[in-house]
Parts: sequence; structure tokens; C-alpha cells
Amino acid sequence: MYISRKSRFTLVSFTAVLLVATIARAAILQDRNSLIGTWIANIERSKRHPNHLFKNAKLRFSITDNVVTMTYSGVNASGAEENGSTVFHPDGKEHPLAALQGAVEVSRWVNPQKLQTVVTQNGKVIGESTFEVSADGKTLTATIKGADASGADFEQIIVCDRE
Repeated sequence: MYISRKSRFTLVSFTAVLLVATIARAAILQDRNSLIGTWIANIERSKRHPNHLFKNAKLRFSITDNVVTMTYSGVNASGAEENGSTVFHPDGKEHPLAALQGAVEVSRWVNPQKLQTVVTQNGKVIGESTFEVSADGKTLTATIKGADASGADFEQIIVCDRE
């Protein structure tokens, strides 16, 4: 089968463009997936709120079908173990929170290494968080603010090291 010189050039050009697009998409997904893994809170580098002086914490992130799941475990200030999970939908749309009547979560990727979430209840912001992975992929900085179970406002910055 004979392929003309012009057709070969077009085929090679198309293949090159497709390859570049595939590599670029993979790079973006890899950056976004830099959040995936296990992170250990570095207490010395963190700025914890006086009402939230936990003794240790571990965060684990996974991403499936554009849903980010964070599981956490640790020991609170009283010495009791705590654990649970939170799901983020980083599509910029409102997602109801089953555990909190009238509350919705809106999450989005600010950039490939930073996930931002805002929680509102009846139109009022009640919580915000960002999870940002450092350029070298070794540090996660979680900035969390809102109202705790007692209704008191708090803000803290938790710096975590990759496990």
C-alpha cells in the first residue's frame, strides 16, 4: 500500500499532536494525583487552634472517578482515638451533606496541587478548607476554618509530611 508523502506528513503531525495532548493530560492528572497517599501531621510545623490540640493525626487521600476521599485517624487532646472519612466532589457544583441538614459542599481544584472546599448551610459559609501539596510532593498543608461542634470559630494550619 502506497501512502503519499503529504499523507505521511499529515499522519505523523496528527500522531505527534495526539501524543503531546496525551502527555499533557497525564501530567495534569499526575499533579492532581499528588494528593493521593498517606500524610502524617507534623505537630511542630502546624499552627493548631487552642481548642483543637490533637496529639497526632494521619490523613489518607484517594481519588476515584473525580471523587476525592479523605480518611483520617488520630488521637485527640483527651487521648481518645478518632477516625472517619470525608468525600469531596471537585467539580465546582453543590453536593448536599447527608450528616448536616441544609448543608452543601462545593469543591474545586484551584490548580493541579490544591483542592479547595467551601461548606454552606442555609446560604451561610460554615466551613472552608484547602489541601495543597508542595511542588516537591513531600508536604501537604491543610488550612481549615469554620465552627466546631460547640459553635466556636476556629482556624488552623496543619502541615503534614508524606508517609
